[in-house]
Amino acid sequence: MSDLFRSLSWVLFLWIGFATGEAAGLVIYRFGGEALDPPPEASSEGVEFIQLSWTDLDPSLGGETVELDIDAAIRAQKRDPTFNIAPDVEEKGGSHVRPNVNGQVWDGDESTVWLADRYLCAEFEAYNLLCIDDFGTPGTANIFLGSRYLIDRIRVKSGLDDPGKIVGSLRVFMSPLLPTMRITFNPPPFAPWIVEVRDNREQILDIPIPPHEQVEFVQVTVGEHNEDWEVNEIEIYAKGFVEQATYISNILDFGQPMAWGDLRWSGRQDPKARVLIQSRSGQDDDPNLFWRFTGRGGEKIPVSRTTYADLAGAEKAGIGYDHANWTFWSAPYAFADSSGTPIASLSPRRYLQLKIDFLPQDDDGGQMDFLEVRASPPVATQLVGEIWPVEVTVGQPQQFTYVMRPTIGVGSSGFDRLEVATAARLGSVTQVRIGDEPVDYAAEVAEPHRVVVSLPRLTAQDSGALVEVIFQAEVLRYGSAFSARVWDSTQPLEVPQSVQEGDATPNYEDNRVWVATKAKHQGVLQMGRKPVVLTPNGDGHNDTVGLEYRLIELTGRSWVAVAVWDLSGRQVRQVYAGLDGVGAYERVWDGRNESG
Repeated sequence: MSDLFRSLSWVLFLWIGFATGEAAGLVIYRFGGEALDPPPEASSEGVEFIQLSWTDLDPSLGGETVELDIDAAIRAQKRDPTFNIAPDVEEKGGSHVRPNVNGQVWDGDESTVWLADRYLCAEFEAYNLLCIDDFGTPGTANIFLGSRYLIDRIRVKSGLDDPGKIVGSLRVFMSPLLPTMRITFNPPPFAPWIVEVRDNREQILDIPIPPHEQVEFVQVTVGEHNEDWEVNEIEIYAKGFVEQATYISNILDFGQPMAWGDLRWSGRQDPKARVLIQSRSGQDDDPNLFWRFTGRGGEKIPVSRTTYADLAGAEKAGIGYDHANWTFWSAPYAFADSSGTPIASLSPRRYLQLKIDFLPQDDDGGQMDFLEVRASPPVATQLVGEIWPVEVTVGQPQQFTYVMRPTIGVGSSGFDRLEVATAARLGSVTQVRIGDEPVDYAAEVAEPHRVVVSLPRLTAQDSGALVEVIFQAEVLRYGSAFSARVWDSTQPLEVPQSVQEGDATPNYEDNRVWVATKAKHQGVLQMGRKPVVLTPNGDGHNDTVGLEYRLIELTGRSWVAVAVWDLSGRQVRQVYAGLDGVGAYERVWDGRNESG
């Protein structure tokens, strides 16, 4: 691939994809990873696998990249330290501040010069103006870069036609933000400066820039206003990664409303960098609303994306977000969940779009090799659920009821499996009711944070019947959510359909799936206090003891050390040290001290 192609900061490619017809079963889209084998499911009957290249993008379908390198994988661009960024800043949304005064220094043309004439002290003295400090008169060249950069060096070319007009003294100021200034005047010198040069005698002066945070504004102040000088060019060279790079996929059209399955991906998130993967879903083919002025006062009418692009500037009435038909971008998916994480965007929906943001830091960037999305026809037209109670004592066992009301159309297959998953600690399922009547069920999966129960099959004739699952759980953190999914066990390749939060029953008024907590104390640690007998003599009875504790209300992982002390306060043994999150733990001690 050519260097020119790699260096494009805004790349839009010809779309080679297509919308699927109405899906009969599982549909898998894969972005990138063309050299990989298709997923194992692709060879099964009724499964449609669609391989796309990262370069399969069409702006009319919402596809877009910003400051991205694309080949077999995608990653944030690295700055070319030999490329002068100053002439092209307007393409990035930047500007040459007061170009009518000294814009010649940024234009890439050495034959146009910035002269000292208007800054000579003699001119100021003629108007009785004070001119005593060689940096006090505003001989400044200013540039707003339009994006943040790590500046590697600045090159100043002066006196190319007349060596007697070399700039001898200058200062460089840089800022992560555009300073406040009066645009009617040439900006004054700003401080503190990052570099100062005195007694320069070089026509081409390369100024290395010390380590600094990323900046979007650069000012070069030229001194010596009692001497004539001319600046032919000021060049700016950046290094490192771009501040942010973005990939936005074409809007995927599945031909009918679909249930979203898992996202899978392969890539690399470097330690200091972040790679953010997000999704959104819609009911029509564009998440934006485009408006045109009619010419009758402020009246405006909706138009298509293509029509809007062809309008004259005065005809464009703005772009809005179609929140009635499209969800907002989801919260970023945890990058570590690359083997499969449920798509959070609302379903069933016909349209889906994906976004990947790279946020580099220092020399850490990241890379995405491929991204897969799975979807299949929904087992129900709509699934609405809520949890009760919605406020409990933290860390205490509590009976919960998950309530779901399905809407099942005649063409939907229905379902016979229901999953409840949560960060809380789940206990046993005690009852399942359908339409207020207890039914037979079986807990096929019973894990600490996930339970799956088999139900009598619900079909179109059961549409609207209330499904209630009663179970025990301990909530360990405020805001713990209970998610639910259902599926048809006779279609093992198709994806589970998520239940959406909402008003499933008038019996519970909060209409939510997350739980608030009330604590008896403010601590985050709860210790087990049951009596123990420890006789570590190797007879297989009471040779070890479990030291139990719970961590509650933490928002992340925290350092935990578990140790045993004797009655004099002397540490006998450190049993465990590590990072733990919210949860219940048991650390085993064998009765030995540090020496064994």
